[in-house]
Amino acid sequence: MIRARILCTFLLAVFSSHVWAQDAGDWSGNWDTYWRDGEAQMQLQQDGDRVTGTYEPGEGRIEGRTEGRILHGSWFQDGVEGPVMFALSQDGQSFTGRFADGEYWNGKRVTGTVGSSGNFATRDTPRAAFRSLVFLANAAVYDGDISAVNATEALLLYSGGTSGVRDERRRRRLLWTILDVSTFRIYDAPGHVEGETANFSIGPAGANIEYTIRFRRVGNVWFVVVPSASDLRGDLNKMISSFGYDTLSQLREATANSPRAAMRDFLMGMRTWRTGGRERALQALDLSFVPPRLLSFEAPLLADYLKQVIDRAGYVTWQEISNNPNRAGSYVFYRHPAGSIVIEQVADLEGGQAKWKFSSDTLRNAPQLYGQMQGLPVAAGISAFEPITSFFEMRERIRTRAPSLLVRYGSLEFWQWLIIPASVALSAILGWLMCKGMSILLSRSLHGAERGLRIGAARRVGKPFGLLVGAGFPVLVFTWSGLAETILSAATLALVATTVVALIWILYTAIDLAEGYFQRRARRTSGFVDEIAVSLISGVLKIGTVAAGIIAIADITGIPYEGVIAGLGVGGIALAFAARDTVSNLIGGAILMSDRPFHRGDLIETESRMATVEHVGLRSTRMRTFDDSLLVIPNSQLTDKSIVNWGQRRKRKIRLEISLHYDTSRHRLDAFKARLRKVYLDQPAADDTTGYVGLRSFGESALNVELWGYFNLAEFDDYVAARHQLIGDIVDLARELNVVFAYPTRTIRLLSEENDGKEYEQSASQSA
Repeated sequence: MIRARILCTFLLAVFSSHVWAQDAGDWSGNWDTYWRDGEAQMQLQQDGDRVTGTYEPGEGRIEGRTEGRILHGSWFQDGVEGPVMFALSQDGQSFTGRFADGEYWNGKRVTGTVGSSGNFATRDTPRAAFRSLVFLANAAVYDGDISAVNATEALLLYSGGTSGVRDERRRRRLLWTILDVSTFRIYDAPGHVEGETANFSIGPAGANIEYTIRFRRVGNVWFVVVPSASDLRGDLNKMISSFGYDTLSQLREATANSPRAAMRDFLMGMRTWRTGGRERALQALDLSFVPPRLLSFEAPLLADYLKQVIDRAGYVTWQEISNNPNRAGSYVFYRHPAGSIVIEQVADLEGGQAKWKFSSDTLRNAPQLYGQMQGLPVAAGISAFEPITSFFEMRERIRTRAPSLLVRYGSLEFWQWLIIPASVALSAILGWLMCKGMSILLSRSLHGAERGLRIGAARRVGKPFGLLVGAGFPVLVFTWSGLAETILSAATLALVATTVVALIWILYTAIDLAEGYFQRRARRTSGFVDEIAVSLISGVLKIGTVAAGIIAIADITGIPYEGVIAGLGVGGIALAFAARDTVSNLIGGAILMSDRPFHRGDLIETESRMATVEHVGLRSTRMRTFDDSLLVIPNSQLTDKSIVNWGQRRKRKIRLEISLHYDTSRHRLDAFKARLRKVYLDQPAADDTTGYVGLRSFGESALNVELWGYFNLAEFDDYVAARHQLIGDIVDLARELNVVFAYPTRTIRLLSEENDGKEYEQSASQSA
């Protein structure tokens, strides 16, 4: 066994090393690389286990050998060299490495032609050289295009020479920072110049300070002159101070909320929309006019419209847009008779700092503005942009396959006019099918349910579902086809509101059906708590559903829902005052549910009225009197008065008064009393802790014997039967002991004149 394990381990190690050797990866290609204070584009070539290459800027060189996915070697630059070690990732698209004394050096593989951004580096005039520099610097810093870093070297001329690559890198970054904190118009830079030098003054927006960009011509090529690092640092500090800040980080934090930042956030967010840029792009837009329920539909479409307009307006250079966070008034980026692109400060609803965003009017006018300039191609230098909404994707397909459908008639294109009647007809058909389908589906699926629930659901649920589909389908179509942002915007809002009404209708009906179902189940039990709970819960749910629907519709139609909520609150208070008795009865119903003073079928007595409880509702309680009359009492009266619940007795009292003839002897009286107690205790329902028997009083015509006790019975029917049995046993006892029950007798004394007034008696008897 041990030998087998050793053999398996050896074979696994050999196999793994073989696979690792076979999967060493390929280092050949172009790489964007980064280290702590720099970046370079590297080109590597692998031949067997040997790897060589170069990196720019700096004319650096790499040599090394691979061991699996590890590259060991050296770097060479400016007569200096050092060790380097790179580890290739499993997918071969990146590497992680170190150089010198533990400094990191990482990279990612790139495709395309090395230095492709350099194609933009034209230098025939100072303006062309300056435009190229700004373009490449923006591409390097904001787009991460390292090839642009290499391309800038062809545009720069370092004043007084440099002390090496580090000095060049430091001076490039300082110059770029000065450009980035400034606001200028590239068109104002010098065009064709006869001399060998030229100057261009730039500076921060809203500050009284300038920096001079110097140009020098060498042969027929113009360069941007880069001063020394100390001069650049001094000029940069003056610019920072002109804004009123002490450090560059403070300045960058402040300018992060500016017209330039809004434009940059929007465009860069749109470029990375599907990889996390959505939120960044939408934060730069004032979408306060869009109802929250429609944001998920309308916001991307408005963003798409705005992006298409900006791409046709011209190539956006960040530094041509004001970065002054304290700018007075709005910033107009583009003007057109059909509308303008404006960035303005928008107040924060939570009381925070106002934010620079594209104005709401800009977004409202974006569809019309796009319609006016859609025939204009996008500006040069703008990369291909994939639309983020289905509207522009569909429109592009139509443009490719049937361009005649894009002809505009009025405010809509022909294909949009075709969609309107088609969507209306289709929505009507789908709504009808949904109505009938839901009715049939519920009828069949609820075949095992109660008949009332099945019929009610089949009849009542189909209509709201049909309305939901009939109104919701055109909303989806109008949004998908861009009609929601045209003359049909009001119709779209109305359809959305109708969809909300349908949803509320469905919820309300579902609550009502559930209430009926649970009420029917509650009536099968003796308790009434379930009935009150069902009524109370369903009532609250219905009110909440209707209130939520009103707020949602107000939100969709643009009515401030805070006012609606306040109105509902004031209306609720007024209603409470106007219906004090009703509210009191509702509270009384809740109290009855909590205290449970009686159940259905109990015989109760309140205010000298006795009746049997039939139903307890939220507002009132229904009872049946002994003469079969229906008695309805408000719940508030029941909770405010005392209630005698005869139906909740644990045992019932039995009290009998037995009349014996006056001729009964004492001996028989004592025997009857003793045997009477035993007869009572022998009853199955008798409470053996009671049973009090004895002579009670002298009656008019009898000696009264009293029997007093309890039967352990709750139901009245059982009590009547037990009482019957007891009285029958007493009759048998009297016959056994030869005791005579007395009945009312009356003795009359008469005086006869014939007998000289002698008195004689005549007894008269009458049955009791």
